[in-house]
Amino acid sequence: MVHVEPEHSRSAVGRASKAIGKGKGTPEELTEARAVLANFRSAHAYPLNAVTVTVRQKALEVNANAVVAQRLKRLPTILDKLKRIPTMSVTTMHDLGGCRVVFSSVGEVDALVEELIELPRARNRVLRTYDYLRADPENEHAGPKPSGYRGMHLAYEYRASKEVYHGLRIELQVRTQLQHAWATAVETMDLFSGSELKYSKGDPQVIRFFVLVSSLMALEEGVSPVPGADAPKAELVDEVALLESEVGIIDRLEGYAAIVGDHATSDRRNALTLELRRSAGTLEVRVHEKQSDAEARLAELEALDDDDLDVVLVNIARISQLQAAYPNYYADTSMFTEFVKRLIL
Repeated sequence: MVHVEPEHSRSAVGRASKAIGKGKGTPEELTEARAVLANFRSAHAYPLNAVTVTVRQKALEVNANAVVAQRLKRLPTILDKLKRIPTMSVTTMHDLGGCRVVFSSVGEVDALVEELIELPRARNRVLRTYDYLRADPENEHAGPKPSGYRGMHLAYEYRASKEVYHGLRIELQVRTQLQHAWATAVETMDLFSGSELKYSKGDPQVIRFFVLVSSLMALEEGVSPVPGADAPKAELVDEVALLESEVGIIDRLEGYAAIVGDHATSDRRNALTLELRRSAGTLEVRVHEKQSDAEARLAELEALDDDDLDVVLVNIARISQLQAAYPNYYADTSMFTEFVKRLIL
């Protein structure tokens, strides 16, 4: 299999990042800058696969039913982030290549993280661990994010056999099913409505709703609540019920699910592109025999610069787990909605 290699220096990638972030340059220069960033992003496929091989092996030792998937960060998402933070360079982003593991419990999350951190003779280094589950008075960045996001992240640096990829960073997200359900619901709202709840932007009532539900999930899992939502459970439930009656989040999420059908039921390992048309609510799952074919399809669709089209390239060992790994593309928020309804109805 032929993998994309970095074609530009770190300084060139940094200049391209600034050009996109500040929007300065001729149309030709901005097109070239976009191509430089696209190559740098695609070059993360090889180190991402290398990290995922180890992660999958260890995750399945913890729980044979763990869901493990990998994906390259969407180019439009990268470009949007640069425009939001014009001083940023993609060379400092550690999630251009992302691996995700979903477990049943916090105990399983902790077991995998501990195993990976202490892994002897690991060629790919864990640079840093981000604990978004437990608050720590000595670390202001620990604990749930103000938005309500929870999980464990490990930032890797590739240092294995292929020197051309040395220094590229990969992010591992390890979540419980509840944490994944919450993140999926937020991503589904953003995906189908065009909101930016992920960045705490949007209707204050909707933002508050997701913060409260995240705290209720944290209480159930025995970890830290979200800052500003640490009242007794009964008070949190009452506020969630009131907000649901006013803004109808559950109805919206169930409505999105009604317009997206089932896809990909075989168990053959493949590279896939998930191609979602937001306005029509149609999802196409394309199965590619070769990684290069999937990457070419991704580049083709991203070049359209179509705001109504959301496309992502994913690799997964068993296609039957695709919906479990990326439920937002299926508008599958059933675990989230059932959790909320159990509390308020």
